[in-house]
Amino acid sequence: MKQRISNWSGAFCMAAGVVLGTSGTLPVAAWAQSNGFTALKYVNELAVTKFEYDQRLLFLQILRQQGDLEKIALDGLISERLQTYAADQLDVSVSPEAVTAGMEEFAARANLPVEEFLKIVNEMGLETESYRDFVEAGVLWREVVRAKYGASTQVSDAEIDRALRNFVPTTSLRAKFSEIVIPATASDRSNGLAYARRLKQELANGAEFGDLARKNSSGPTASRGGVRDWTRLSDVDPEVAAKLRALAPGAVSDPIVTPDAIVLYQMTEVAEDKLSTATPTQVEFAQFLIPNDSSVTAEVARVRAAVDTCDDLYAVAKSLPAERLTRETLSQSGVPSDISAALTLLDPGESNATLTRGGWRVFLMLCSRGPGVAFQPSREEMMIRLANQHLATQAEIYLEELRTEAIFRDP
Repeated sequence: MKQRISNWSGAFCMAAGVVLGTSGTLPVAAWAQSNGFTALKYVNELAVTKFEYDQRLLFLQILRQQGDLEKIALDGLISERLQTYAADQLDVSVSPEAVTAGMEEFAARANLPVEEFLKIVNEMGLETESYRDFVEAGVLWREVVRAKYGASTQVSDAEIDRALRNFVPTTSLRAKFSEIVIPATASDRSNGLAYARRLKQELANGAEFGDLARKNSSGPTASRGGVRDWTRLSDVDPEVAAKLRALAPGAVSDPIVTPDAIVLYQMTEVAEDKLSTATPTQVEFAQFLIPNDSSVTAEVARVRAAVDTCDDLYAVAKSLPAERLTRETLSQSGVPSDISAALTLLDPGESNATLTRGGWRVFLMLCSRGPGVAFQPSREEMMIRLANQHLATQAEIYLEELRTEAIFRDP
């Protein structure tokens, strides 16, 4: 079975292959002894017990955590007491449903339902409540940080633009989803759209996606309730991939128009795979043709002064023949050599006017350069990613402040 390594709460690594492949039990520490609930440490008068410590040590062994496990276990529990203290001060709590969702999320990273995950770790000696406490601490701290810093965490458009320009993917998304395919050519597309909207309304009213797919879909997956196998989003049409990326598990897309069909998609699950090789770079560029006569230098200067992005070129080319302005997105390897050489010197929004085509000077502008749509996060996704990075930094600083101000004592 393929081994997948997943991080949770910034401190622990889970090797799913290890969890799935271990048949025996690991040595259980002395938590079963009569003094198992003796306090080892008090943090702001909140106790860390020997039972908790031994259970955490066992959990780290199950997860194959590297390093000084005894120190990691105790430090982690001390941090959780600091976080609990902060939650009390800010009157922050989490619901049982949020904790259950966190438990399911952690187990899902090993491709296991939480019940099966618990069965495995229980057989190894880990108590369900110990697992729940571990997850609850992470969920609670996340809410504490959001309550304290969320409202003041701002991400500017400039930050998002810069992050998108510099984004280098290290993972590839794959998704499991279902589809309802409704045939629709250009002549009857309006009927297909109306039909798809009616089906989506039925889904909103409680209909099952699989039932509607079996009855209404003309796709090859209809007999399976529209269910498709796991699919890399990089293998899906870029426009469809972008819409799939925006769907949360369980959500249904708006009707998506393809050349010969209208399709509804329902997202089931999304996972990430590490990329073994660098992703192919895609380059988007525009070419605006300027007559190569005595006024070309002045005209190039005028156009350059009028545009900041490729979109601005449409206003410059207004009322001109369509062939004067072209815009393409190609893989780096597919860009003609002369254009590729010129683009290499440009950043997005910059231009070059050294190339000629017959009696024309080519005003060449780089629109964007980066991974393909299937690898590139949307602006909203990047904003969330950057906001979480800001919050993570604030969380580290806040935890250190709590540690500095805390009162520690031994029993």
